[in-house]
Order: sequence, then structure tokens, then C-alpha cells
Amino acid sequence: MKGKTILLVDDEKKVLFLLSDALEEQGFTVRSTTHASEALKILQEDTIDAVVLDLVMPGIDGVDTLQAIKEMIPNLPVIMLSGHGTIEKAVKTLKLGAHDFLEKPVSSDKIGITLRNAITQSMLEKEKSHLLETVREEYRMIGSSDAMKEIYRLIEKIAATDSPVLITGENGTGKELIARALHFKSQRGAKPFVPLNCAAIPENLLESELFGHEKGAFTDAVSEKAGLFEEAHTGTLFLDEISETSLRLQPKLLRALETMEIQRVGGTSRKKVDVRIISATNKDLNQAIREKTFREDLFYRIAVLTIDVPPLRERKEDIPELVEHFTTTFCRERKMPAITFHPRTMELVMQYPWPGNIRQLKNLVEKVVVLSDEKEILPETIQPHLPANGLVLNRNSHQQIPEETLEEARKRVEKEKLLAKLHAMNWDYKTVAKELNISRATLFNKMKAYGISGKRKR
Repeated sequence: MKGKTILLVDDEKKVLFLLSDALEEQGFTVRSTTHASEALKILQEDTIDAVVLDLVMPGIDGVDTLQAIKEMIPNLPVIMLSGHGTIEKAVKTLKLGAHDFLEKPVSSDKIGITLRNAITQSMLEKEKSHLLETVREEYRMIGSSDAMKEIYRLIEKIAATDSPVLITGENGTGKELIARALHFKSQRGAKPFVPLNCAAIPENLLESELFGHEKGAFTDAVSEKAGLFEEAHTGTLFLDEISETSLRLQPKLLRALETMEIQRVGGTSRKKVDVRIISATNKDLNQAIREKTFREDLFYRIAVLTIDVPPLRERKEDIPELVEHFTTTFCRERKMPAITFHPRTMELVMQYPWPGNIRQLKNLVEKVVVLSDEKEILPETIQPHLPANGLVLNRNSHQQIPEETLEEARKRVEKEKLLAKLHAMNWDYKTVAKELNISRATLFNKMKAYGISGKRKR
């Protein structure tokens, strides 16, 4: 393998010479040493792609050296060699993390193939790990309000289990984002995450979409098709808007969740699947049960654990952080200079009720970033993009909330302005107090009264 460097460690110089010559002919770059201590020094100083290590050596033996290598570089492939191979020793080294165990004498072809396989597997693991971290970063949650801190706590706790989860909340609050976070933080994180919006599929096709179908099962079934349960095998199936499933389909879905067995449409045999189920809805399922549009037994099956996502208007202290994140992201994607929101603009954004929640806020930020030529977004820039009929709705009844009292409105506006000012001034209390023409003690009292947690300046 061109460009790949192998470290050979063996107390027999003849073995080192023969192996070095054979591996260099196969395109490897080879470093070699007869001492384990020298091998560890080389690993600290150079980039090595794989190690071939003798099991029995004077001084530090191969097992101790393997342990030291794994502590230093856990994912480095190590192939053990021994002329005194025993099953017991082989099993021990494999348990300690060796990639393989070969007995001397070993052919040059055999060791070359083993090294290529080990390096390829290591590269794939690195790529998978990098991809997973990229995905985890992409789907990281934004917000430091008490409500979001509670959601983070639940995600960390729930991700470690395989129990079904029901995520509730209005449209645009980030329910799928939470589902993805649960998946990628779980042991299934490197496996498939398969989302399905139950409201987007016609009722007569939803069963086939979920469970698959056999050829000829219905008019358009010209070939067999695996369903999403099969696609999500060993991973997570996310059923968004599960409240939109029909009463005809719900018993079949319940059976699949209870038995983890599915039967394709038109099929006669059942197939085992290993899937974690995460569901989401913007409806009150208890109300749907009372209205007999959703089965109670299915509800209890999908809602073993629940996460309720608050609307953006109930966690407005997260808005500046979200705006900053979206602005930075859109500017970076378009290779544009950094854009900021003027403090008065942020106050306006904080006061708006955001009926479309985070989705609406993200849409607005992207719009002004694309259309604006300003380095600092002014209130008049965003005002035309804020619908005047942004009604505040009750989360469950979807009815308009009763009007606030004058005192409640005054306190709400003061809190929003205070939060906007704190974010705009990067939580510099001295500057904020000066801007508001109040003492720092008064500022701290107001923050305490409104439940605003202090933050370190970045």
C-alpha cells in the first residue's frame, strides 16, 4: 500500500530483515526495531499506520507492549507474531485489542494481506467516526434556557436506552432535531436513522411504506419492496406526525412495535426486525384518544418516555443564541462577511411571538442574510418579513391566548429588552447597566426577578 508506514518490532534481526524486504516490495514504507521501548518512542515521534509485533521478546514482552500501544493510540492496528503460538495467548492479545494473531513462519503474502485489511478497516472506522461527529455537530441543539437544559438532560438520559420515545410540541419547534440527537447519542448512532412523515403519505400507501410489499400485492406493485422497518434495522425509525395514522393501520403498527416482527403487504411470512421507535406529534393524543381517533394501547406503546418541546415564545432567552447560530452558519455557507443584528433589531425579534417557532426564525434569518447588503441588520430590514398577524396560540387547544394584563405585558417587554441588551453587550454587566442607566446591583436584582441566569463573557 503506497504511502502507508508499518512498524516492525521483533528481537530477531533476521525476521526484521526478511519482513522489511517483503513489505517494501509490496509498496509499504517500513520502520523496524528490536526493542519495545524504541518502538514506543517511534510511535510518539512518527505517523505509523500499523504495527507488526512479536509476542515473545526480552525485557518488555509483546503483551505489555501491546497494552502500551493501545493506551497511546487506541485505534492503531496491531498484528501479533509468535513462533510459540497458543490459543490462550492469541485470545489474550485479541481481547487486548490486537487486530490479528499470526504464527511464524508467516508468508509475505499472508502478512501483506493482513496489513492491508487492517489498515483499510482502520481508515473506514476513522471515516465513520469523523462522519458521526460531523452529523452530531450538525444536529447539535441550540439554546441555554432552563427549558432547553431540561431537554438536554432528558436526551442524555433517554439516549442510553432503547425504550420508545414520544416527542410532543408545535410545528417548527425542532422535534426531528431532538429525535436525531437521541439517535446519534445512542449506541445505534452509526446505524440508519430513517424518518417518515406519516401525514405526507396517502393512507392507502402508508402500510406499504412502513412494512414493504411483495410483487403483485397491488396494482402498482411490479416488484418487491422493503419497508422502512427493514431499512431501519439495527437503527432508529422516526415516525413524525404519528397522530395522522388511520385507525385501520394503527393495530398493525401496534403489533409490529410489540413483537418487532413485520409482514410485507401481500406476504405470508413474518420477519424479525431490530428497531428503536421514536414518534412525534403536534396534536394532543389524549384528546385524540377521547375522540376515538387514536388507539389508547398504541399511545402507551409509543409513549414509554416523553419529551415535550416548548414553543419558542416560551423560551425567548434562546432567540439571540439561535439568531447568532443561524447567521454564522448562513454567512459561512455563502462565504459572506460576518453579519450581526443591531440591538434594536434583536429587541424586535425578541418581542415577536414566532407562531412558526424555530423554523420561522431560521427562515427569516436566511432571508435577511441573502437579501441584505448590510453588515448590521437594522429593524427596518426585518420588519417587512414579520407578519402582523403573528398570533400567540395555546399549545394544545390551538386557540388564541387571553390578552395579558398591562402589568404582565410591561414585565414581559422589560425582560425581553433586558435579555436582548445582555446578549448584544456579550453579558458585560457594567456596560449593560450603563446603557440602561441603572446600577449593577439593580441590574442583578432585575435579572434575579426575571429568572435570567448569569453567563460568562465569551
